[in-house]
Amino acid sequence: MSVKDFFAGVFFIALAGYFTYALVDNMSLLFIESTTVWQYFVAFFRVALIIFLFNLGLSLMKRFFTGGKTTKNGDAR
Repeated sequence: MSVKDFFAGVFFIALAGYFTYALVDNMSLLFIESTTVWQYFVAFFRVALIIFLFNLGLSLMKRFFTGGKTTKNGDAR
């Protein structure tokens, strides 16, 4: 579609990369005896957020490279 889609895709992938770095940097704190269930929930939420942002970035970049043409499930043959 436009150059905005490409740069938005790059931004979201970079944001997912930053969150991945922050998660991995503090990963050793998850495996100590005083870790609570809440900390595991937050780590799971971060992983879900990383996956969502990465997929959003790829979708926007795909829209840029295909010119905004997407296929619906019935037309994908």
